[in-house]
Order: sequence, then C-alpha cells, then structure tokens
Amino acid sequence: MHTVSSVSQNSVPENLRMSALKTIFRKHPTASAIGIWAVLFVFTLIVLLIARQSFDQTGAGLIGIGVQTLVLIGFLSAFGWWRAVGFNHPREWRELRLLWLPALVILVPPLVLGTKAIAGNTLLILLAGYLLTGITEEGFFRGVIFQVLRPTGARRAAVISAILFASMHLVNLLIRANPAIVLAQCVGAFCDGLGFAALRYRTNTLWPLVLLHMLHDLLLQITRLPAIPLDVAQVTILMIYGFVLLRKQKTVPAAA
Repeated sequence: MHTVSSVSQNSVPENLRMSALKTIFRKHPTASAIGIWAVLFVFTLIVLLIARQSFDQTGAGLIGIGVQTLVLIGFLSAFGWWRAVGFNHPREWRELRLLWLPALVILVPPLVLGTKAIAGNTLLILLAGYLLTGITEEGFFRGVIFQVLRPTGARRAAVISAILFASMHLVNLLIRANPAIVLAQCVGAFCDGLGFAALRYRTNTLWPLVLLHMLHDLLLQITRLPAIPLDVAQVTILMIYGFVLLRKQKTVPAAA
C-alpha cells in the first residue's frame, strides 16, 4: 500500500507540470516554439562540443543526432504527443496524393545518371545516420514545433518552423570548417522545411516525410550529379510547392 501511494503522489505533480506546460504552449505558441528551439539548440551545442573532443566530424555528428533522438523520444513520451505531432496510424492520414510531386523531385533526379559505388559499411552508417536525422528533425520541427505553432495559423506555423529549422543548422559550424557551406545548409533547410511543414499539415502525418527526408539526404551523397546544384533545385521546388499547398488554409486547432 505504501508503494502504490508513493507512486500515485509522485505522478500527480508530474501530470500537473505537463498540463501547465501545455497551457503555456496554447497561450504563447510563438514564444513557446522559440523556447523549445533554444533549449534544443543549446543542448545540441553542448553535446557537439563534448563529442568533437574525441571524435571526427562524422562521429560527432552521429552522437549529436543520436542524443537528439533520445531527447525527442523523452519529450513525446512525457507529453503523450506521439499521435498528435504526426507519428500516427495510417487511418488518420489524408491527401496522400500530395506526396507524389515531392517523391518524384527527391527520388528521380539523383538516379538519372546512376549512383556512386560505396562501401557496405559506409552505406550502413549513412542509412542509420540519415534515418535518425529524418526521425529527429521531422519529429521536432514538423512535429513538436509545428504542433505548438498551430494556433497561429498553418502558414505562419510553417514559416516560423522553417526559420527555426534553418537556424538549428548553425550548430554545424562546430563540425564544419566552411561557414559558407553551413549558411547554404540553413537556406536549404528553410526551403525544404517550409515544403515539408505544408505536407505535414495537409497529410496529417510525419511518417512519409521521415522516409523522404532520409532518402533526400542519402541520395545526395551517392548521386553522380553535382549534389549542390541538384539540392538547390529540389528544395526550391519544395518551397514553392509548400506555398501553393498553404494558400487560403484556415487555422485548424491543434490536438491536445
């Protein structure tokens, strides 16, 4: 009896804290989204600073994304938001026809001239890293942050979440020597972030976006076409497509 009572008493304050945070999110969506981004940014910065002391660029990057994935799992579990942010059942998905254009843009051009030969172990590392990247970046930015921003309206939520997604890439200054490359990553992240936010809103799911995100990153590594011009063309199309999908969209209340 003593043990059951103790557990019950400990769970009540935790539930109240989660409820209080959700109330803050609803009342102050933009400030809350920026706050979540800031915590994630600082946390990732600290992890990368520590990891780069012992690992190379690839290793530090894998550790960083691995830790982010664990944080995402903890956050969604604590708030009970797995379904609400888009990690949901197929019966809740809608307008999947809207995925055809992004799929063609992401999958077809990189394969036109075939792919580079790549060692098996390197391919496994790329697959694992990009899968975690897809889950984490879609989960945080088109999931959690977009969810928090939904009361501001679909278009504003998409734009703000894309800006925060772009800004998150500034942590790459720690593991990349060339600031110009990092800046280009930020611009590209805004473009495809906006397109993917629109798709998340219209399709009501993250699962196809996780897959497309992973394949986009992977194919840019193994395509025989020049990766940077190809990526610029792809993300520009995705951004324009996102704006088209968000035209005249009304605000839809966020799930609890």
